[in-house]
Amino acid sequence: MRTIARERRQRAIPEHAQAAAGREAALVAAIWVAGLLVRLALMPATFHSDLYQIYSRANDAVTHGAWLSWSGQVIIQQVHNLWFLVIERWLPDNSAIWSSYSGVAGIGAQPSELERFLSYAYLGRALFLMKLPYLVADLVNGWLLTRLVEPRWRARVLALWWLNPLVIYTSMMFGRHDSLSIVAVLAAIVLARRGARLAGLILLGLGGLARFFPVFALPFYIAAYRRSWRQALLLAGVIATLWLCLDLTVLGLTGQSPTLTLLGRYPHVRYLISLALPVGDEMVPLLPMGYALLLLWWLNRPNQGTDAFLAGGAATMLLLIALMPFNPQYAIWAVPLLVPWLALDSRLILAHAAQIALYVVWLARWGSNVTWDLFQPLGKDLVERLPDPQLVAAALLPTEVWQPVVRGLFAAVTLWLAWRVLVLWRAGMPAAGAAGGGTGDHAPVNEEQAC
Repeated sequence: MRTIARERRQRAIPEHAQAAAGREAALVAAIWVAGLLVRLALMPATFHSDLYQIYSRANDAVTHGAWLSWSGQVIIQQVHNLWFLVIERWLPDNSAIWSSYSGVAGIGAQPSELERFLSYAYLGRALFLMKLPYLVADLVNGWLLTRLVEPRWRARVLALWWLNPLVIYTSMMFGRHDSLSIVAVLAAIVLARRGARLAGLILLGLGGLARFFPVFALPFYIAAYRRSWRQALLLAGVIATLWLCLDLTVLGLTGQSPTLTLLGRYPHVRYLISLALPVGDEMVPLLPMGYALLLLWWLNRPNQGTDAFLAGGAATMLLLIALMPFNPQYAIWAVPLLVPWLALDSRLILAHAAQIALYVVWLARWGSNVTWDLFQPLGKDLVERLPDPQLVAAALLPTEVWQPVVRGLFAAVTLWLAWRVLVLWRAGMPAAGAAGGGTGDHAPVNEEQAC
């Protein structure tokens, strides 16, 4: 009898495991479907002028051959140029709907051009096709994140990305391309874990050329996946050469340097030094100082492997979001490298929820431009009847009171998230599992032997 009972228990174990795996698969499928339905509903129903401007420049490139006329964000503009070549055939009579000024720095699309676009007979189709690369990028990012963690955390990690309001707002409502660059960041980590460090570095560098946020993660990547400090210097030289070659190529073709264009013309770059403390007669920028301190502290710890990179990278992105003035679309960069850590600690999830809530309130600073006006494809009359959030907030509290308080709380929560990630990492909590093959996370190499 004991033997029969033992055999029954042994058979029940695989059956229980199969049932648990089935429930997990059903949950993952439900998450995918829910996130997809939300995105499909928003894609033709929301619009921001940033989306219109980048595709207007793509139209210039395809129609007039001006492929390098926009030297500020060369990589990401070329991606849109190529995609416009694909979708143009499905947009009948579209030649007159694009802006003539979107490629002129400091001017941009005019109100009459935006109205003409919003009156396009195939507007819903156009918006869907224009945002389709962002939908695919969101999907790929969700899949890549599930490859970075242990199987038991995959459903949670997927939900924290695929159903995240910051991600959905940025990609689908605002119609921003940041998810495309995030693909490069996450794919670089997956490649590095499989031993393809150089390929991952080049991909991360391309992500940095497309959007400036990944640039700040490069030192962490080089140090985390080095085999020796000599190799780290070699990897740094590779990425510097890649950057220089692209810059010189564009400079030779157009007479303009993308790097100098970004540094000289774009206010977004000056945001990096805009928050500063007065020290005597000088101003000390907080973000460069905080970033340097974080990097030096991180370099002074055992810092090899994916967990080390995820910790340093997540803390860096959160530091950027907390200590510089940011446009609404920037906040998505707080999410991807943070997600594996969120899955480990429910307190982090609560703090991230508070961060999202403060972000939603902070959107009122820009008024209807980043809230109700996004729904103009549903009808201008409907949107104009809705109250401007900026005016509503000002009626409840003085602007000079609520804006500093909300921004300060948002920065505090964001910095706490960065600190908590570093605490979890130093405590040995493994954010990255062995999913998807080899980890590429090798034990520290003896520097004398390696050199």
